[in-house]
Amino acid sequence: MRPESPDQSRNPETPDTSNETQDRGLRSTALKADHAVRSAVDQVRPVVHRIGESPAAQRVRQWLAPLLLRIQQWIAPLARRLWERVAPQVEAAQDKVQGRLNSAFGNDLTAGKQSPVPARVRSMQLGAAAAALGIVAVVVGSAGGVSGGQDVEEAAQTAALPAGAPQNPGQAPVPADPHGGDGDVPPEAPPAPEPEAPWGPPAEGIDVSNHNGSIDWRKVAADGKQFTFVLATDGTSFTNPRYSEQYHGAKEAGLIAGAYHFARPDKSAEAQADRLLATADYQPDGRSLPPVLDLEVDPKGGGCYGLSVQEMHQWTDTFNRKIKDATGKDPIIYANPSFWNQCMGGTADYGDHPLWLASYGVSNPKVPAGFDNWDFWQYTDSGKVAGISKPTDLNQFQGGIERLKQLASN
Repeated sequence: MRPESPDQSRNPETPDTSNETQDRGLRSTALKADHAVRSAVDQVRPVVHRIGESPAAQRVRQWLAPLLLRIQQWIAPLARRLWERVAPQVEAAQDKVQGRLNSAFGNDLTAGKQSPVPARVRSMQLGAAAAALGIVAVVVGSAGGVSGGQDVEEAAQTAALPAGAPQNPGQAPVPADPHGGDGDVPPEAPPAPEPEAPWGPPAEGIDVSNHNGSIDWRKVAADGKQFTFVLATDGTSFTNPRYSEQYHGAKEAGLIAGAYHFARPDKSAEAQADRLLATADYQPDGRSLPPVLDLEVDPKGGGCYGLSVQEMHQWTDTFNRKIKDATGKDPIIYANPSFWNQCMGGTADYGDHPLWLASYGVSNPKVPAGFDNWDFWQYTDSGKVAGISKPTDLNQFQGGIERLKQLASN
């Protein structure tokens, strides 16, 4: 059953019309005031704009611009302080008027009946006041070269900045003129150029497995790919039969390459690390990335392989230690945010390892808790690359090709 509306709660046989008469009178008055002020704005605006477009007005505007800017900067804090002082008195006056209205109309408000000044009328009254202020804004804006509400807002924000603060993000504060000039109105200057990434644009790469079949790595390199990861091993019993062909073929074509292992944490970490090391053929030749530990949910049933967060940490520590002892490198960790938070507890224990982040369909991937940033980003599994007939995973290395070479040579 729907709740009763305020009108339905009244007795229909004894309608209360005393307030309705007052309501209509107040509404009529408010409507007239609103209409009069808005009409005045409509009449004044085109005249002011025509005057503002004349050559004489433009010369006056140029002459007045510095003065008006100083006035804006002076008025903004003054108006704010004035309103802070006046606001309590305004609220008190409103309460006093409301009390008198309640007395005159028998405290209808506290009885749940409609106010003698409904919200609709109060809204129109405020609108009329705002429109009146609009007339002043049109005149002042035209005189000062302000063409719209957006410019007014920007000027107000500039005036509110503390002295010496930059007016644009990335722009240094304007110093005072050492020769005695006024530093409040800086000369116009071209915007500062966007800072370049310290390592250049991201390096583009792919990752492949036996499912990608035979690959023409020369075409892959000509397509702008600079690195690749190749599946070497999975768990304790699977080795990619095309690993050597794919891994060495990529390096011969000029790509930087790395081997990755699909982890099965419900089986021996030592056995899986040994299998990866025996297959990867890692060489510190400046073209080989550190081996990768690929951590994902259990493909058989989802979840964390039946392990607790602590047990997942212990398994990962054991695997990583064996890889580093053999290669001198901390393994790259591949994961997605949900797995890392759920199965690894968002730990920061591996924050010094390079992160290969899997995140599709976003323009800026969310970095899992425990890492400052991503290094590699796998952003799709359906890319098209010359030299590969099937859809391929596409990746970026955030640091650029020079830093990627450093990672491969350190």
